[in-house]
Amino acid sequence: MNSQRSHLFLWRGRALVVGPGIDSKFHAHFATQLTWGLDAPFQARLAPDQPWTTTRAAVFASNQPHQIQCDATLLAHLFIELPQRSQSMPSVLLASFDRAADFASVRSALGHGRNGSLELEDAERAMQDWLSCAALGDAAQQQIDPRISQALAWIDHHPGAAVSGASLAADAHLSPSRFTHLFRQQTGLSLSRYLLWSRLLDGVEAVARGDNMTNAAHHAGFADLAHMSRTFRHTFGVVPSELQKMAIAFKRD
Repeated sequence: MNSQRSHLFLWRGRALVVGPGIDSKFHAHFATQLTWGLDAPFQARLAPDQPWTTTRAAVFASNQPHQIQCDATLLAHLFIELPQRSQSMPSVLLASFDRAADFASVRSALGHGRNGSLELEDAERAMQDWLSCAALGDAAQQQIDPRISQALAWIDHHPGAAVSGASLAADAHLSPSRFTHLFRQQTGLSLSRYLLWSRLLDGVEAVARGDNMTNAAHHAGFADLAHMSRTFRHTFGVVPSELQKMAIAFKRD
C-alpha cells in the first residue's frame, strides 16, 4: 500500500488520521484535536499575526482557530468530542503528551499506521493510550444501561432516519430530561452530537463502499451534499472529498 496515503480510523465521537500533513488555512472545528509529527516537528499558530511555533506535539481546543504548516511531514491527528465541562481546555502548541512513558506504544502503532499495517483494534488501543498521555483518558468503563443500549441499537439499525429524544425517551420509559442526562452520562456525548457522528459514520461507510459523495450524503440522512460537507468540515476541518484519498476503517459501536 502507498506509504504516503492517509489512513482514517473512525469511531463515534473520535477519529484518528495518519498520513502526509497538508498545509492548512486558518480554520476551527468542534472536536478537540491532538496532533503529533511522526518524523519531524511541524509549525502551528493560533492567529494570523502570531509567529509560527515549531513543535512536535500540539493540542487545539474545540472551536479554536488554528493553522498548520508542515512541508508534507507525516502527521497523526486525533479528534475527540469532549464532555461540555471540558470544552474550556486551552490550546497548547508545545504539548508534552509525547514525553509520557506510555506514548511509546502510541508511537509504535502510528509507525504501523503510516504504511497501512495498523488494524482497527490496535488503532483503538493507541487512541486510548494517547488520550491517557494527554490526561484526557476516559474514566473506568462502565456497563451501558440497557435503556441506553436499546436507543443506540435503534439508531444503529436506522441509518439516516429522523429521530427525536422524546421518542427515544418514551421507548426507554424515561422522561425526556432523565433520558438526556443518562444518554450523555453513558456515551459522553449529547444525543444531537451522537446523531451527527452516526451520520458521519454512515456517510464514511457509503464512501468506503464506493458510493459517490452525493449518494453518501443522502444515505446518511443529510439534506444534501452541502449539508454533509459543512458538518464534516466543522468536525474535522477538511471537506469530505478528502475521504476519497484515504484508506478507511471504522467501528460502528
